[in-house]
Amino acid sequence: MLSPYSKMVVYLSLGLLLVFAWHFSTVLGFVGTAPVTKSEFFIRLGVILVGFFVVSVIAAIKVGSSDERAALPDEREEKVELKSERFGLIMLYAGLLVVLWFAFTPLSPIQIANAVLAAVCVSELTKLIYALCLLKWGV
Repeated sequence: MLSPYSKMVVYLSLGLLLVFAWHFSTVLGFVGTAPVTKSEFFIRLGVILVGFFVVSVIAAIKVGSSDERAALPDEREEKVELKSERFGLIMLYAGLLVVLWFAFTPLSPIQIANAVLAAVCVSELTKLIYALCLLKWGV
């Protein structure tokens, strides 16, 4: 059973990953149009991150309004977060090394930027899956 804190983190992470899935579906041409200039890319990224921050604050206030300790992790959740952060960081480094490999091919700056963003998203997805596995295994 997930605590209110864990549920909040999981739902916020899934929401953010869904938004980035939409972004990458525009980049791959499945829906809508992708940003092609630096300003379009960073405006989109800024709107996503500011929106995520606002939703995170609202979620923390809502979860914390019922019980102020509900919006805080307990000792077990802190341990799970620490382990998943470490594993996610390893994945981020691996993804950035892959991006460095492709940096020597003729890619546009927007393609490199999207590749770095993809590496970050893959590491976040890895952290989320690993954290859920650790919580299920009772770590």
